Amino acid sequence: MAPPNMSNLATNQPFVLAALSILVALLAAILLPLLFEKDPKKEIDTPTLSKSKSLCDVSEGLRNEELRTSKSFNSLAAAADDQRVLSAAAFREFKVLKVTKVSYNTKLIRFEIPHGKSLGLSIGRHITVRARISNHDGDGNDHEEHATTNKVMRAYTPTSRPDQTGYFDLLVKSYEYGKLSPYLHALKPGKTVEVRGPVGRFKYTPNRFLAPQYMGLIAGGTGLTPCLQVIRCVLEGSGSGKSEVVDRTCFTLLFQNRTEEDILLREELDALVAKYPTRLRIIYFLSNPTGSEFGTGKAAEPVAGGKDSYGSEVRGYINSAVVEAILHPSRCPYVAICGPSGFNTSIKKLLEAVGHVDEVTDGDASSRPVPTIYTW
Repeated sequence: MAPPNMSNLATNQPFVLAALSILVALLAAILLPLLFEKDPKKEIDTPTLSKSKSLCDVSEGLRNEELRTSKSFNSLAAAADDQRVLSAAAFREFKVLKVTKVSYNTKLIRFEIPHGKSLGLSIGRHITVRARISNHDGDGNDHEEHATTNKVMRAYTPTSRPDQTGYFDLLVKSYEYGKLSPYLHALKPGKTVEVRGPVGRFKYTPNRFLAPQYMGLIAGGTGLTPCLQVIRCVLEGSGSGKSEVVDRTCFTLLFQNRTEEDILLREELDALVAKYPTRLRIIYFLSNPTGSEFGTGKAAEPVAGGKDSYGSEVRGYINSAVVEAILHPSRCPYVAICGPSGFNTSIKKLLEAVGHVDEVTDGDASSRPVPTIYTW
């Protein structure tokens, strides 16, 4: 066989290289989209934490919670493809079963949990509710040419027990200038909202606060919901059928509202006090009571055998004298609070004045005292 003609190869080299380049480009155009094609089942709807409210309107408290846990979203990528009811990484839709009016501005909304399962929330944890809300001129038409859609996110704590199967309940107060709450109030059975969870850092330890000590809870308005969830779960049991630990934790709840009509679920709260008189004490505070009889009853026996002169109803606000008498660290080593941001700030100042320590969310916490205040 004759050897190849090197001069011909050298002459045709540019044409060979051009042909190879074209072939490589064609193969890349065909194969690369297949290699990097996104599987819709693996899409993770991570939180939008941008401060641009045109993208996603997130309350400041929820924004902080999302930022604290954002590092865990990558490790939760498989959550969008698993069989759990809730995912911390992806929003999932839940359908409204029924809506019940509780007061003039509050409704109890029941959502269906598919396949008779439970949410699987830990005690004291909450969920993120998101809705895509259209901004329009107010005529009810969501398809106007100039309408824009914002994603609004807020945190809610179900009032139903964490182990409740088949459904969960949200207690929603509609605020005049609110964004998500009026939208939720307008929902009808069959409509859906998006939910993700669990959210929060609350960790409950059974039998941590026993007589003569107790755990303090302070609620303002619908801030009652996480407090009620903790009280019910501890006093009535988890409902899981496990009897590993008999929990005898005691509680004192200070519940602030404006008028008698604003007190949510009072019948249920009073029933719990009647059922567990030595473990639960509730004091209702009204800043603007409409009835002359409110706050005139005699002082009830304090839970866990303490001594103070406060009855179950007090006219006015939770103040320094109340905190000193009822929530001093010597009797109440730990306090969890939930309410509007201004309410929480003022309550934390009162608690710090008697020796409680607020949690610190930035910097090195190893050299600081153990916090005795938790804010939902």
